[in-house]
Amino acid sequence: MIAVLLFILATLVVVAITDLAILAMLTIINTDPYLPPRAYYAWAGQHPEAVLWSSVTVAVLVGGASLFRIFSLAGGGGTLARSLGGTLVDTGTGDPQKRQLLNIVEEMAIASGVPVPDVYVLENEGGINAFAAGFGISDAAIVVTRGSLEVLTRDELQGVVAHEFSHVLNGDMRLNTRLVGVTFGILVIALVGRTILRGVTTRRGRVGRDAGKAVLLILLLGVALAAIGYIGVLLTRWIKAIVSRQRESLADASAVQFTRNPHGIAGALKKIAVSPLRAVISGADTEEVSHMLLAEKSSLLTQMFATHPPILERIRALEPSFDPSELDEIRLAPRVQTPPPPVEKPPTPAQEAAWLPLSVIAAIGNPGSAALGAAHQHHDNLPSALRDAAHSPTDALALVLTLILSPDPPVRERQHARIRERVRMTPENEQRMKSIEEMILRLDPALRVPLLEICFPALRHRPETQLRTLVSLVGELVAMDASLTVLDYVLARLIRIHLAEALAPQGPASITRRPKLIARTEELQTLFSVVARAGTDDGQDAAHAFDAGIHQLLPNVALRYVPIEHWVEPLDRALTRLDVLLPMVKQELIKALVTTVSRDGKLTLGESELLRLVCASLHCPVPPLLSAAEPD
Repeated sequence: MIAVLLFILATLVVVAITDLAILAMLTIINTDPYLPPRAYYAWAGQHPEAVLWSSVTVAVLVGGASLFRIFSLAGGGGTLARSLGGTLVDTGTGDPQKRQLLNIVEEMAIASGVPVPDVYVLENEGGINAFAAGFGISDAAIVVTRGSLEVLTRDELQGVVAHEFSHVLNGDMRLNTRLVGVTFGILVIALVGRTILRGVTTRRGRVGRDAGKAVLLILLLGVALAAIGYIGVLLTRWIKAIVSRQRESLADASAVQFTRNPHGIAGALKKIAVSPLRAVISGADTEEVSHMLLAEKSSLLTQMFATHPPILERIRALEPSFDPSELDEIRLAPRVQTPPPPVEKPPTPAQEAAWLPLSVIAAIGNPGSAALGAAHQHHDNLPSALRDAAHSPTDALALVLTLILSPDPPVRERQHARIRERVRMTPENEQRMKSIEEMILRLDPALRVPLLEICFPALRHRPETQLRTLVSLVGELVAMDASLTVLDYVLARLIRIHLAEALAPQGPASITRRPKLIARTEELQTLFSVVARAGTDDGQDAAHAFDAGIHQLLPNVALRYVPIEHWVEPLDRALTRLDVLLPMVKQELIKALVTTVSRDGKLTLGESELLRLVCASLHCPVPPLLSAAEPD
């Protein structure tokens, strides 16, 4: 909040100084140059309309430029990546370096409980750098330079990607993307000044005395605007440094916790430290995104405005025994392919039932190495044919639809008929969908959500009309299944919320007033009743689980367990209305849900994925809670 106020103050200061410069030029033009200085002040006082229009013009210029830049990024993280020259990595790529990058990103997304983000490579950049862009987890993009792929080992590349995932999961990415717009609004003043200077200096031919005076004044105005603009940029860099430095250090620490390998991210930073030019992205003006990068070029002049801590300080925080003389031994030769590290054995279901109540909140936006190990295991256990289908824009659509089809043959046939009505499919596509459906029927239920998460990059790039059709069709297919299982509901809602957010990356307007928890008792009763019933067929056990969670959350409110027969629509409404709660209130809500789920000491796959869905709906994603569990 303080950073936002500082940016507003900086913008107002820049606007005021620019306004004074323009007024000074207008006053000089409209007064006799031989008059005393007080005559200039008199002219400004006698022409308040000039003051008003000058102020309005400057404010509109800065504010309009900022809004234009923010709206230009409304397409999500991929828009910013492409504007810097990023090339989208084809999910079916045969390039071994890109394939390895995709595998790392997919494993981390599965471990984090979020859709796989788009992956871009800055092909013409030989430096070592990366950043994450977007407004939310559903439109995120991970951007990596070609130099990172060429020079970093797998462990180092994994550390870099884990660093960027920390920004995605902890909300830094949304703030950073919005700061791009604010920076551009101030930078545009400098651009206007440069344009004026370019126009004046390229003017040819002789001019009269009066015209010469006008040219000189315009030239001085151009110099003033350029100077004011760049001073404003330095001011915004200083504020960005206040915001960014601590977040970068936390992202380094999160990368270590995620991978349990401090030498990964530290190794990448060492290779940057060997030559600071390795951090430069040369093919584009990166002033707007300097605060988003893994590292930035450092010099004595820019250290006080640096958006990152000194790189040696970052390395020493990761490796306390680090000696700078080690840098002399590092050679930046292209890396040799190395096999993936051994996978840490994930905890058993019995272990996790005890682990769950203490660790779910800590895991929000902060998955550990055990989750990464489980994700690696899930990724390897997926049949290669289904992984290929998830990476194909055509097959991904069929795969998503088959994931939510009912196991009841009559219902399934009606759903197939509805799909044929809504989606144009060639006989070849129908046959392909049938083949995918047969593989899905044999798939371990625990792998269905990870498979869905891998599908999202291929789906996002389909035409907008097709995505809207898919979102509505998923809702229709769910409504046709009266005996919908918890896992099928989880899959269907994940599809709808992530695709809906990908279609509108910036989301709804900011909420100025957050409701209190006590104002959402009806929604809480619905949510806790459904979650309590998901783990047992015994009504009395469900009531006890309900009471345990509700009493922890609202000890002074009398709510009773109510079995809900048709629970899909009420639960949809409840999750939507609970998403507007304050983040700290959401954490307390999730703690209480964990108490409800874990009361019987067991955790089924349905309970695990339903709890993860609730967290995703509240925009508090958690990693998979079970590596294996008994199906519902």
